[in-house]
Amino acid sequence: MSKHSEKIIDFLYSRNKSFCDDCLSKLLGIEPRQTIYVICNKLYKQGTINRYKDECSYCKKDKLINRITDTYSNKSVLDSETTLKNNYLDLYNNNNRAFTRLLYDAFENRVGLYLNRIFSDSFREKPLIVGINKVHKFDLVSSDNSIVVECKSYTWTKDDNFPSAKISTAIEAIFYLSRIIADRKIIVFQDDFNKKGESLVETFIKRYEGLLDDVEVWAYQVGDSIENDSVEIKRERKDSWYKNLYK
Repeated sequence: MSKHSEKIIDFLYSRNKSFCDDCLSKLLGIEPRQTIYVICNKLYKQGTINRYKDECSYCKKDKLINRITDTYSNKSVLDSETTLKNNYLDLYNNNNRAFTRLLYDAFENRVGLYLNRIFSDSFREKPLIVGINKVHKFDLVSSDNSIVVECKSYTWTKDDNFPSAKISTAIEAIFYLSRIIADRKIIVFQDDFNKKGESLVETFIKRYEGLLDDVEVWAYQVGDSIENDSVEIKRERKDSWYKNLYK
């Protein structure tokens, strides 16, 4: 099976929604669009996905959509551990503790599945208005937009230094989260530890506490199955600094 096929299947399975070829091409970065058409037709003939005319969950237009079949979904539950192992980027020991890292796409999908379970809602990538003529696409958003989540996965540098350059994308995410109204705003990190045992997430909070305001910060560690994943809220939401300033 090609990488593109696996990417499409993983996406449709994790989202459990219907997507047209155009939106799959856009969301997964698979181009040209014709590639999606060819692969999805093949997956349809194999019985992995369904293809029929209906409303796309993303663009909301009536088009030919793709959706994972119930048969494959049931099989995927049984094979989930094998599937996830294929997505592992690294397995290593720090201070006698074993940590597993997922590739970013797999990590985002994993967080989406976790959120679906604990909130009993469907989370998907969704664009929200963050300014005049400005839209930002957030990683995972609940169906009613009340919970907005950004996923980040960084590691310490080879010399055990804080990855300041990469962290800039998390600072950008904080800015965009400050521009929306939501009951809960969350940044979920796939945590990492240096040789001293220092948590990257905790270090991030110490450095940027003054900017976080009403944003929760979660540390997510991947287990051998989603039931064994470890999720810890490292920072609870607080009042917005600028709101207090102008009271």
